[in-house]
Amino acid sequence: MTASVTYKQRRRLRAPKFALALPSIIWYTLFFVVPIAFIVVYSFGAKDGSKLLPVDLSNLSGANYANVFDETFFKVFRSTLRISTIATIACLLIGLPVAYLAAFKVSEKWKGLILALVVVPSFTSFLIRTVAWRIPLAPNGFFSKWLVEMSWIGPQGIQVLETPLAVQIAIVYNYLGFMILPLFVALDRIDVRMREASKDLGAGRLSTFFSVTLPLAGPGIIAGVLLTFIPMCGDYVTATILGGAKGNMIGSMIASQFSGAQNWPLGSAMAVLMIGAVLLSMVVGAAIVWLVSWIVAHPTSLTISVKRRMYERSLVRSRAGKGSLLKFDILPYALWTWTALVIVFLFIPIMLVVLHSFNGGTSFTIWSGDPGVKWWGELFDGTAAWAVLVRFIVIVAVAIVAREVLARKTSISKRSLNWAGPVAFFAAFIINGALTDSYRGIFDFAGVGDAIRNSFIAAFGATVIAVIIGGFAGVSLARRPGIWTKFFMATVFLILVTPEIMDAIALATWFPRIADFPIIGYPFKNGWGPFNGGMNKLWVGQSLYASAVVTLIVRARLAGLDESLEEAAADLGATPARAFRQITLPLISSALVAGGLLSFALCLDNAVISTLVSEAGSTTFPVALIGATRSTIKPFWGVGAVLLFTVTLGALWFVTVVLKRSGSSSSEIAATLAGN
Repeated sequence: MTASVTYKQRRRLRAPKFALALPSIIWYTLFFVVPIAFIVVYSFGAKDGSKLLPVDLSNLSGANYANVFDETFFKVFRSTLRISTIATIACLLIGLPVAYLAAFKVSEKWKGLILALVVVPSFTSFLIRTVAWRIPLAPNGFFSKWLVEMSWIGPQGIQVLETPLAVQIAIVYNYLGFMILPLFVALDRIDVRMREASKDLGAGRLSTFFSVTLPLAGPGIIAGVLLTFIPMCGDYVTATILGGAKGNMIGSMIASQFSGAQNWPLGSAMAVLMIGAVLLSMVVGAAIVWLVSWIVAHPTSLTISVKRRMYERSLVRSRAGKGSLLKFDILPYALWTWTALVIVFLFIPIMLVVLHSFNGGTSFTIWSGDPGVKWWGELFDGTAAWAVLVRFIVIVAVAIVAREVLARKTSISKRSLNWAGPVAFFAAFIINGALTDSYRGIFDFAGVGDAIRNSFIAAFGATVIAVIIGGFAGVSLARRPGIWTKFFMATVFLILVTPEIMDAIALATWFPRIADFPIIGYPFKNGWGPFNGGMNKLWVGQSLYASAVVTLIVRARLAGLDESLEEAAADLGATPARAFRQITLPLISSALVAGGLLSFALCLDNAVISTLVSEAGSTTFPVALIGATRSTIKPFWGVGAVLLFTVTLGALWFVTVVLKRSGSSSSEIAATLAGN
């Protein structure tokens, strides 16, 4: 009886299932759902330049939507859809052979290497890789001069920059890696026995691919297509840097209405239409996924007939001694060659950035003069930089030694001490920042130096927020699922797929208005609100996407672990807080570390939100670099880019090591990075 009463009391006292996710729910509601809702409301208002918020909501109407439907908007809208569609198809066709090779044709070691070579350039700076395309596409660049010398083009050189073609090339490059990862995950999860059974029945490689592999991987492939196509439609950076007036896309047009023309109602109407297009794409994609799944589960007479004919053709060719068209080891060689070319393509911009950071001339994109380290010396104060590096090494080394001592002299396992390295890194980051006046003493060029410093501070703050709220949300999703889970996951998915330009303009218009709201607006109105400063706004904006990433990583980590330890702790009388601290937290430590480092790398590169949300004194490196593209880009920007590349590469390496030590395979790591 006593046990029964105790159980009932526990049931009464148990917190709601969504309790741990409540910080995320509040955060997403306040800084994603509500701002997007206001964008919808603004679309029915009128422009009023006399107000701080240039929107008149006294007479709501649909006039802005009528103004949107003009030739200029539709021209850009059609161009955006054309570029995004072509780029999506190109990414699918280019990435599918690479994913196929990694999933079916190589060992675990080679699989990890291929995925690493795909992930590294894909998760390094989006902005810098885009700027790097100005080097080979410049009319006076080395590639143009080589083509002229070969007499393949006229003396005027290539005229690709500031055209839709430049945008098309760069957008395929920028999103190719994000297509390969979900493709690989979809193919890798196919039961090998299904493919083997098909071959045992006499089907050739092509027959097996079209009748078994492709249908089974169809839902994952379509999901990868959507996750690539939707961000492409709202791409702002690529069109701004490479497109010019001729290569304008809908994202840059929307941004210009808010930041330049100050026509929030018209820009909001454009944004709502783009959101509608995104939602329509998701609905169509979901319908296609359902249709493919239904066809696989319910074969029709037509599909059965097609499959039978393919099998019969394969049997006839086999009996005739001809076999499959790809029987004589042509396929492995072709796949390896194609994969090598794709990897080279992915690394070209990165290598060009590193090379041109040693340019002896005055232009980043045009090589001139002898190579040297002039711009490295101009950017860095060697004494301060070496002091910071030494302190980093000492603090991290002390943490590693302490970890080994604790693991050997106490009963604490090494896995439970995985937090030591990241904590040491962040401690070194903070200590060095304090001792060098927030890293200002490292750099000689105040403009670039301050921008780099602001990027690190913004990324650090956003990462802390993302790890906290994303970690709790991931635990709640994995351990306390319920009806609320569907709605919360829908919100997380929307944050991941919504074009970043939408988040940026929503936050940029929301921050000035939040002070007008009762209760929550009081601190902002009186000037002591936590989101009044430019840096604080960057933390909020950058943490949205990062926290969603951490949520998925933690959820995926816990989903594969048995709940018996946590249940046993509860049976032994441990409070929920104690069970979380002693059981759950060590289990998710590797996921938190991986998610935090990945978030740091993503936030460090953020350009769209930083451009529209940042204020004077909080300009980050991506924002400053975008401004520099409007004139001649100096080589010292390449030095700063190499620095960010190095940090991002280190973060990705650390993520891989942490996940490997936690028992994750290459396939699981790829699934984690792909958000599956």
